[in-house]
Amino acid sequence: MHEEEAYQNYNDWVTIQRRGRRRVDKASKDPAARAKLLADIPPPRPVILRPQHDEIRPALSCFPAYCTATTTLACSGSNKAHRFSFLGSFPAEVRNAIYQYTIGYPTCRELFDAYYEQMDVLRARNNSSTSRSFNVELHTPTILLLCKQITRESLSVLRLCPFVIDRIPPWIMGNSKPLPLTRLISKITLQNIRFVEIKLSLGDGERYFSGRVWFHVLEDVLKAWSGKNSLIRLKVMIKVSNIDIDRLWDYELRNYVEIVKMIDYFAFKHGSKPDLVQYEHWVIDCNYAYRCGFRNPLIRKHPDPHIWQGSVMEWI
Repeated sequence: MHEEEAYQNYNDWVTIQRRGRRRVDKASKDPAARAKLLADIPPPRPVILRPQHDEIRPALSCFPAYCTATTTLACSGSNKAHRFSFLGSFPAEVRNAIYQYTIGYPTCRELFDAYYEQMDVLRARNNSSTSRSFNVELHTPTILLLCKQITRESLSVLRLCPFVIDRIPPWIMGNSKPLPLTRLISKITLQNIRFVEIKLSLGDGERYFSGRVWFHVLEDVLKAWSGKNSLIRLKVMIKVSNIDIDRLWDYELRNYVEIVKMIDYFAFKHGSKPDLVQYEHWVIDCNYAYRCGFRNPLIRKHPDPHIWQGSVMEWI
């Protein structure tokens, strides 16, 4: 991406904000327009990145050798009618529903909370400040340790789930940037994820620009993926705030260019297909968010706990 293209995008964001404000202003004066606006805004609910039909087969290919398919039954012989078997008693649809409930990638909030909790325990144990080299203690979900067939079936469900990166990792006092995400989730796990959604913010903070901070966060993630990755789709949702502050965007547009260049270069050199990365832009305007790419922008309420969780950068 060139700076000219970035400035063109910025002008489009300003236009989208103007059109969105015009629609919101009209809705505040006309009851019919307000009713239509509220009907177009969906209620807050989780938005899940779902794999397309042609993405399911590659996502479920190449299982690890330790969970190769087995034909061994959990119960056999004369006691078959008197014994219960999870694999033999429940149909595949019910088992999949159970797997969806019991397994999934942790949210960034859960990862970061685990970091702080383990840091507090370590401080209390040592009665001193902890080392900056501290890593979160990671655990394998119990359901993946039961038997080969359950591991294979639950991995099939897990591989179709997206991992969402939507928060800045913990920022230790004295460090120039946040902790690498690979300190909080293993590098091997990152490299085996099929679907990822990145939700980053631009225009937050006038001292520590959110674009520069997100550049460092993504640099670590893309470095891990450059060595090896299993990505089938990478969705990047970019929300832009405070576009009325010109002095802020003189710098943030440069950060935006660097972020897009870094992602596109990774997709070109290490991606599995040409359309690996999908971008989505939203303009944040007080209590509303406008989606770009439409003549009449799609409007959502802001903040939305399921889409824009907020960022510590908003308060720096």
